[in-house]
Amino acid sequence: MKFLKAIFMGIWGVIFSAKKLLSGKDKTPQKPKVFLKGRHGQMLLAARRGNVEAQMELATCYSEGNGVEQNYAEAAHWFGEAAKLDDARGQFCVGICYANGQGVAQDYEEAAQWFRKAAEQKNPGAQVSLGLCLQKGLGAYPSPQEAVHWFRQAAESGDAAGQMSLASCLQHGAGVAKNEVEALSWFRKAAAGGLAEAEFNMGKCLQNGSGTDVNETEAFKCFRSAAQKGLPQAEFETGLCLRNGRGTEIDLPEAFVWLTLAARRAIPDAREACEELQLEMTPEQLEDGKHRLNMLAPAQAAAPLPPVEIERELDAKFPGE
Repeated sequence: MKFLKAIFMGIWGVIFSAKKLLSGKDKTPQKPKVFLKGRHGQMLLAARRGNVEAQMELATCYSEGNGVEQNYAEAAHWFGEAAKLDDARGQFCVGICYANGQGVAQDYEEAAQWFRKAAEQKNPGAQVSLGLCLQKGLGAYPSPQEAVHWFRQAAESGDAAGQMSLASCLQHGAGVAKNEVEALSWFRKAAAGGLAEAEFNMGKCLQNGSGTDVNETEAFKCFRSAAQKGLPQAEFETGLCLRNGRGTEIDLPEAFVWLTLAARRAIPDAREACEELQLEMTPEQLEDGKHRLNMLAPAQAAAPLPPVEIERELDAKFPGE
């Protein structure tokens, strides 16, 4: 379900110190809309009679605006009804609603309590979310050791986010003995599950020789794969590798593409790196880079390129061209 993916990725914002767990949402409780017809009307009747599947489906429809007007308050209500009937999915989802302040007042303590109920029923998303709460002290007394317990439970069930979380703990010795070799193993498993953050971290391990021998070629492949999934810090690393020929051949126009994307997403040092790169490029290379950027991200290509001063320096470097 789209909503479950969105809210689950939202809770990951805690790891990266995001100010908001889910951006672009209306936190204001909305007036319930109960006059539904057709399939949604039948769904509402079943939900009111205690049908958990109907409650979950109706909540998801409200959260996504699928066939009904999007209404987070109604979504939170029906996730909560399913949660009260001991449905682990409903418990996890209503926990996310409380963590995000989505359709209900934000309440980390309430969120942590629902995450724990679902985690005890082996819901991997809830296990990771509870682990994050315990790790960061959100709604629960901080316990790095218990956080690792829940991350490991999720990881061993095959959950990529749990594998990523456990790997990070092992890498830094947070709540568990530091073990870079095991950390890399879990990063690798999470990366195989398609998690861009895991690919990026695996790339850093390979680049720096953390838990393995240095392999800059494989590191670059990891960075590029994560960058292609839209991970900003991977875009930056990909650009640096292409600029410096680290793990790949030097390609200044392609480096320009990835550094520009990273700069526009406010990655520290990316803008400065992009500006310095342009001073090294010929006008032909710069034009090629702009063309590639337009092909890769046409919506972003119209965004402002680096400041006029850089263009003036280029004019001074290549007069009359």
